[in-house]
Amino acid sequence: MARRGQKIDDKLREEIRAYFASCGNKKETARKFGVSDSTVRKVVSESDEFAELRAQKKREHIEKAWAIINTYMDRVLDPEVVERTNARDSAIVMGTLWDKINKEKELGLKQEELTLRRLELERAEETDGGELDAVAEALKKVVSNDD
Repeated sequence: MARRGQKIDDKLREEIRAYFASCGNKKETARKFGVSDSTVRKVVSESDEFAELRAQKKREHIEKAWAIINTYMDRVLDPEVVERTNARDSAIVMGTLWDKINKEKELGLKQEELTLRRLELERAEETDGGELDAVAEALKKVVSNDD
């Protein structure tokens, strides 16, 4: 772990943000970079100023990828290419593109799920035990009614 009070450079801050964005776990991120959990929390919370820039870059990359895919699709649909290509190769290309498109959607859904779980955990940490017990009892009643 880094020495107490030691400054973290911008490069390490960006690496912490990127790693946390991919895994969503503060403790794991802290272990990987040798910093405390609270440091990870502070670095992630201060990253709001870069969030719009990252989102813009992500949109640019997505637009560029779609432009390439559309160009490739136009090329694949060219009558000369269709004439020279057998059905097996065409099916492989179309299947690969389909998989990539669905994978992108799946990753988006997983990211939403991680965000919701993170919010749920933060709310659970903020509430006291009595409220959690009430929620647990309500869930038990619902489960017992389903049986």
